Amino acid sequence: MNFMNSYYERIIRLACNSLRSYIGYMPVTFALIIGVFIISWSSIIIRLMGDVDPMIISFYRLSISAIILMPLWKNTDFKKIHWHSSGKLMLLAGFFLALHFYTWITSLQLTTVGNSIFLESTHPLFGLLFSVLFLKEKPGLRFIPVIFLGLSGMFIIVFRDINLDPDLLSGDLYAVAGAIFVAAYLIAARKTGKNIPLIPYLTLVYGIAAVFLLIAMLLKNICFWSLPLQTWLWLLLLALGPSFIGHSILNWASRKIPVYYVNTALLSEAVLATVFAALILQEIPGFNFYIGAVLIIIAVIRIFRQRKVNEINTLKG
Repeated sequence: MNFMNSYYERIIRLACNSLRSYIGYMPVTFALIIGVFIISWSSIIIRLMGDVDPMIISFYRLSISAIILMPLWKNTDFKKIHWHSSGKLMLLAGFFLALHFYTWITSLQLTTVGNSIFLESTHPLFGLLFSVLFLKEKPGLRFIPVIFLGLSGMFIIVFRDINLDPDLLSGDLYAVAGAIFVAAYLIAARKTGKNIPLIPYLTLVYGIAAVFLLIAMLLKNICFWSLPLQTWLWLLLLALGPSFIGHSILNWASRKIPVYYVNTALLSEAVLATVFAALILQEIPGFNFYIGAVLIIIAVIRIFRQRKVNEINTLKG
């Protein structure tokens, strides 16, 4: 009898703790919903700009974001920043971030929003592969079916465009390249993360990426200063909304709740952006898109869930 009472007490205590955690997460969850909603407009804003060169969009999105972040440095203790060990990695991160924005924005101008954003959201798959190749991590055989599932989803989405339209296929491949580059950026960011605070890191990496894009535009003789007023307004909205407000909320949420929840919530960006594209741009995806998108979502969630389990096991150990 005492054993049963003790058992039920543990059950009730566990339920109360879970409820308390859920209530504690509610303000952060609400903020996370707002952040994802704002970020989901990024691809729509880029499409509404028309045929503006992707380098121009990437350059101003990053440079304006860096300028906005600079005033937040005031409480930073520069003496605690390990500049020597972080410098090369930040240059590498900025280079990959510049390539990511350029390839992803190019994809948005060539293929549908749904294809672009779902293919770009496969970056955790490439991140897993890079972790094995460059960080010598051993994820285990259980991840092989997950990678196969994600790659199958990518193939199903792209397969229709192989014979349909060369431009659509090019856009799909640019989106995959964007996923590869953002995975490489995140690997570099992970290696740098402990050496420099978040705000200075983001400011410097955004600035470095903008400089790489500026050099590329100068080499290609791209005129990036003479733009219509409407384009300037779209660029400002893109930097203030998705880049500054949206990503700031995500970074804040990542420090309040497990990163697994934030990463999983970000998958809804692809769903929302696809819905917005259908309503605003009249882009209705084909049936194969939905099958591929579901496979990608399942694969990415499985990766995040396993990472959560690994983190818990590490803490227990």
